Amino acid sequence: MKTKQRRSISSESKKPSNDYTFRTIQLATPQIEYMTSRSTTASVEKKLHKLGKLRNEQNLQLNNTINYDDQSIRNSLLYQNEDWGKFEFPSWLKSRTDFMKLRKSKHFDYHLQVFSICEQDPFRRSEELIEIVAHYLVKLDFFRLMPYKMIKQIASRLQAKSYEEDEIICKKGEKGDSMYIIFDGKVEVIGQKNQVLGPKSLIDRNSLEFDYFRNNTLQAITVTHLLILNRIEYITILNHNMKAEHLNHERFIKSHQLFSHFPVERLNKFCSLLQGKYLTNNETLYSIGDLIDYLYIVKQGTLARQIVMDLEDQNRWPINQKKWLSQIITRTISFNIEFEIGQLVGYSDIIDSDFDSEKKRKETIYAKTDCFLLYVSKSQFFQVFTQADIQYFQNYQNQNPPLTQEQLIKDTRQKQNEQKQKLQMVNQAIYSHLRQFSFDYETLKKKEQKYEQVTKNQKKASREFTNRYKIIRREKKLKLISLENY
Repeated sequence: MKTKQRRSISSESKKPSNDYTFRTIQLATPQIEYMTSRSTTASVEKKLHKLGKLRNEQNLQLNNTINYDDQSIRNSLLYQNEDWGKFEFPSWLKSRTDFMKLRKSKHFDYHLQVFSICEQDPFRRSEELIEIVAHYLVKLDFFRLMPYKMIKQIASRLQAKSYEEDEIICKKGEKGDSMYIIFDGKVEVIGQKNQVLGPKSLIDRNSLEFDYFRNNTLQAITVTHLLILNRIEYITILNHNMKAEHLNHERFIKSHQLFSHFPVERLNKFCSLLQGKYLTNNETLYSIGDLIDYLYIVKQGTLARQIVMDLEDQNRWPINQKKWLSQIITRTISFNIEFEIGQLVGYSDIIDSDFDSEKKRKETIYAKTDCFLLYVSKSQFFQVFTQADIQYFQNYQNQNPPLTQEQLIKDTRQKQNEQKQKLQMVNQAIYSHLRQFSFDYETLKKKEQKYEQVTKNQKKASREFTNRYKIIRREKKLKLISLENY
């Protein structure tokens, strides 16, 4: 006979073991924390700790191996996290009060995290927080051509400041030592030309280059959040980057046709004096009337010079045997002379034999795309190169003269005359061809009248046919009705 044995459970086995710990999980940034707890054993805790270490090591290896200056990787960063705001959360989560509070906080959105990071002390920002700000800066025009390491250095130094509605940000005439990036809100620029700027706009870009006094008064239209980049910190970072990229700049200068035959020592000295300048799209490099102070070399992007000219055309036609009527038509045409990678800008004024220290620029150069330029001052240029070298530069310019406005006008008029001659030749060929196959227009008119009469007769016959057909059908219907009644 089988008996069922019952296993007794002691009171000691019902007690939970003492090797359980409670592991906290952080759901938000360090400033606002939402803490939950769950029980994990000590062994699981050790495994999680090891996994965390391995993940950190893998991330460091990835950051070391990825070349962030590669254009394909830069493009992927541009569009990263663009669809985050389009994600739809489930309804049960939306209804929770704690989730609603979290969603209203500025730490919830990846984009809004940038501003909260820039509010922190620059020396306390972690590498992960700097990466978040750097990913935001890559999308802006001014930072697109910068090396990623330089963008990260700028991201570690950016500061943030908020302004209330109608609050004055800065006044005209104040010393400008920083550039503003509108992160959120709208700013009105009050000056000769009033305009309103929105998010991702850059204000007072020139303040990063030299001592600058504000040309306009800035006022916040709505509650506005600004990111601020100081000039001293930007110049320090830029000079540090120029030293890091010194070998690349040396290769670029030594491979240039104009500098290739100079001694290595002289070129090394010239490269050590080079400075860097970033320009955004449509930003002016120099204008008519500016002093001739720098020689520029295009390293990345395209510069342009716009030339506007008026072309006059005279039309004449006879009124009678002795008189002609004439009319002058003026057309305005604009051309762009482009300076691409490797071309020198403003050097013809510097190496001019009749150079005067008070001589000024005769043209306006602007950035057609985002640009990075290497430049050297006029005094430093003459320190490196001797008078014989200047003579070589002048001979090179005579052999490869830049396109002047007079030459451009002459070329356009010559092309216009060639086009007129081609049109005249085409017209003469057409007229001569028509003369070979000339027709008697009187016979053609008689044939047209005959065909028109035929079409009229056909239309008349078709109308008569339709009328007769209707009458016959009506008579048939009447006969059928009379037979049914009968």
